[in-house]
Amino acid sequence: MNEQSQVLFGAVFGAVVGAAAGYLFFTERGRVLRDRIEPAIDDVRREFMRFQKTIEKAGELTTDGVRFVNGFNQARAEASPTHPASH
Repeated sequence: MNEQSQVLFGAVFGAVVGAAAGYLFFTERGRVLRDRIEPAIDDVRREFMRFQKTIEKAGELTTDGVRFVNGFNQARAEASPTHPASH
């Protein structure tokens, strides 16, 4: 994409975003639409936060599991008598 195309794309994109913002914030129908979608956006945000907490808990569980396995392997190695290598 050349520089002229990038400038044109940026201008068109900016115009579309500006028109959408103008509609949402400066028209009655836009305010009604905003009032309808804001609760849904809040719900999505809450779900993402719950998902993030779930991922954090899964990470903690994984860390605990690795510690347990490492401790088990270390205890097993310490409890096993060492056998000299025979030739």
